[in-house]
Amino acid sequence: MISDKSVPTRGIVLTGFVAALLVVNILVWSGNVPSLALAQKQQQVTYTATLTGKNESPPVNAQATGAAKFTSNSNDTLSYKVNTNNIDGVIGAHIIETNGSILAQVFDPYAIHNGKPGIPTGKVNGVLSSGTITSDDLDGPLAGKKITDLVSLMKQGKAFVEIRTLDHEKGEIKGQVTSPTK
Repeated sequence: MISDKSVPTRGIVLTGFVAALLVVNILVWSGNVPSLALAQKQQQVTYTATLTGKNESPPVNAQATGAAKFTSNSNDTLSYKVNTNNIDGVIGAHIIETNGSILAQVFDPYAIHNGKPGIPTGKVNGVLSSGTITSDDLDGPLAGKKITDLVSLMKQGKAFVEIRTLDHEKGEIKGQVTSPTK
């Protein structure tokens, strides 16, 4: 039998809940629990592509090489950086599908390269381009879709980076975008 002098259970539960919230806040602020920024950073995944003339179809005997790096961001964007060596006269760089359909541009034709604006570029050794792709930047079969759709193609090995030049308008160097190894 419960007497009238007993402590109400509702008050104990509420006090326990408030105490639990206080402990969680102390742990978060003290750094003992991963913060939101750390959780967002863990969502970022990096994909890469190694670009050579041998990857073109048919293969191109080119001295040019390159590397592309893509990082998926938690805000449904994709950051990228494309580096090249010994490439000259660039007129375009794209992420393409296996069948050659352009999915997104990764080159700004109005950027200044070696002190020269526009295309074709002069010789580029270093960063050809960098930026962020949003869903508004998607082309071809991905037009109107989300960055996650592009990332899905990257995960499946169905996305490539291709750089076109004056000498090789159909592509001088190309590489398959690969998922990170686990």
